This record gives sequence, structure tokens and C-alpha cells, in this order.
Amino acid sequence: MTALSKLLELSPAERESLGLVHTLREILQQPQTWRQTYQRVVRSARVIEEFLTTAGVGAERSMPLNVLLVGAGTSDYIGKSVCALLQKEWNCNVQAVPSTDLLTNMEDHVLADTDYLWISFSRSGDSSEGVAVLEQALARYPRIRHFIVTCNQNGRMARFGERSNVFSFVLDDEVNDRGLAMTSSFTNMAIVAHALAHYRTLATYGPIVENLATSGSTVIPVAMSLCERIVNRSFRACVFLDQGL
Repeated sequence: MTALSKLLELSPAERESLGLVHTLREILQQPQTWRQTYQRVVRSARVIEEFLTTAGVGAERSMPLNVLLVGAGTSDYIGKSVCALLQKEWNCNVQAVPSTDLLTNMEDHVLADTDYLWISFSRSGDSSEGVAVLEQALARYPRIRHFIVTCNQNGRMARFGERSNVFSFVLDDEVNDRGLAMTSSFTNMAIVAHALAHYRTLATYGPIVENLATSGSTVIPVAMSLCERIVNRSFRACVFLDQGL
């Protein structure tokens, strides 16, 4: 019996005692939701391109457009993970800045008479710092354009899209994670960011998403079995090595 099948066979009461009521489903659904999120972007491709073009993405200009990727906590990591890709594909200045930094020191990150596009990531769309940062920016710097990516259609940040200089992209409620950890919400908002990087060539990004989803469906059960074997070895410490974002 695999580690995944063991988890799937747990009773509802056992899942609740282990904190797996939502998280297990949210982990396993990711590959399929990536396909759905990509199609959601495709359906909005025209209005997305219009907004990004109006914001200055891809335009010939004497000074590059400045793009800030904004989020708090785990949502900030989305910005960090896609920063280099957006900078390469859009050929402009891209920087990931935590919303907590902007809340206390916004003037340190915004230059006068400079064009900005802010892309804000928020699962709930209701985080106090995320809402406050947007409210401050809209009031103090009206020329900044904002692209909001959120998983909660009822969140306050989704409603900012009613303004002319704001575009709110709301994902399916299915990826509005109910568990403690951000799983579906993180990866699906990252898929949106990747799609934005390829907004002029979305058709070429489709096969990449399909390959990711196929690979994810294969990797998840294998990774769970690997984690089970590691846990059973009773290691006292773990060191993670990587090559950066």
C-alpha cells in the first residue's frame, strides 16, 4: 500500500485528527486546477492584454516600466519565484516587495513621475496589510496601475477591480485553500503569473501547463512515498539545498 493510498483510506474522523480535512484534497487537486486556471486566463486574454498594454508593458519607452510584485507571507514568495521570468519576458524592471514593507515605507519604493504596475497576490483578498497597501497606493499614487490576483471572489481586494486603473483576476473558488498551508492557491496564482509573462504568446504556454500537470500527477504520489520513507528513518535534522529561485 502506498503512502497516498493510506491517506486516502483514512476515515473523516482520522483525517480531522491529523489536520487533513482540506489539505490533502488541496494538494492532490493541483495538476487539474492548473489546467483550469490556464483556460481561465485564455478566456480573459483580450482584456488582460489591453490592461497590460495600457499599463505600459511591452511599450517602447525611454525609461523602462517598473513592476512591483506585492504579497504578504507565502504570497510574497509567489512574486519572488516569478520575478526573473517577468523581467526577462517583459524587458522591464521587476522587483518583489512584501506588502508589509510597502505599508510602512511606501515612499521608499515609489519614485515620483515614474510609471508603475503593481501585481498583487492574495489568496483571501482580505489580508489587512494587503488591503491597506492598495488603499494607500490608490489614494497617494493614482497613476499606478494594479493587477490583482486572488482566489476569493468575495474578498475586498477583488472589489478593487471596479476602478479604472485596477484589474482583478479572480481564480476558481476551488483553489481558495481552506487548509492552513497554501497549496492550490500558491501554485495556481503562480500559473497566472507565468501566463502573464507569456500574455502575447499564450498558445505556446498551454503545452507547458499540460506537461506540468502531467508531471505533477506523477510526482505527487511518488513524493508522498519518499516523504514516508524519510520520516520512518527518524532523522534529527534536515538541510535543504537549492540553486535559488
